[in-house]
Amino acid sequence: MNKKNLVISFIVGTILLSGVLFFENKRINSPNLVENNPAIEPVTITHNSSIELLTIDEKIERSEIVVVGLVMNVLPSQWLAPNGKELKNATPEEIFQSGGLFTDSLISVEQMLKGNYDKPVVRVRSFVGETEKVRWVDSGQPTYKSESLYLFFLKKDTGPSASVNPGDYMSVNSDTAIYEIINGKAISADDEWVLEELIAYIQKSLVSDMPLSTLSPVPTVSLTELPTETPAP
Repeated sequence: MNKKNLVISFIVGTILLSGVLFFENKRINSPNLVENNPAIEPVTITHNSSIELLTIDEKIERSEIVVVGLVMNVLPSQWLAPNGKELKNATPEEIFQSGGLFTDSLISVEQMLKGNYDKPVVRVRSFVGETEKVRWVDSGQPTYKSESLYLFFLKKDTGPSASVNPGDYMSVNSDTAIYEIINGKAISADDEWVLEELIAYIQKSLVSDMPLSTLSPVPTVSLTELPTETPAP
């Protein structure tokens, strides 16, 4: 090989090596999304709501409607946006300061046990949610699974979230007043019934217009307690 060919080979080799190094450096500094830029996990903010200890009679009494329903769809989470700011642009700090997230679910009404509600679908609100940036968690709040059946003790949402999106109902007592129906049983966070027995109890308590647990037998009066007339002299 003469000197001219040697010089040409050296130049070509240098160019090829430079190209390889350039693209390798670009690959390292601009990694693909799957291998080197996994999706960033949202910030988890935990909130603990207060829960009362309610009897089944109190759950019935406090409810505006009692419904057996099937979860059709869980809608995207919302927040108490100041000045209508979009949720996707909200920072975790803004969401926290606003009071957190809430999520609505569309429930197909299968059976109405209490109340006047003539629509086929009821929108039920739960005060948990998730966005790309924030996961708002509350262990006391109910969460719903699509295509699952529940028995709901509900009242209208009249809190701050109603000003953002009115018309929803919410549990009368967090997750203790929402009963998931599984294999013929109705199960809440603090209670469990055979479904048919719970429905019968609710219907009977409403017919009697008095919580069954407060009913007591009519007291009997003994003969000695009856008033007697004093014979006239």
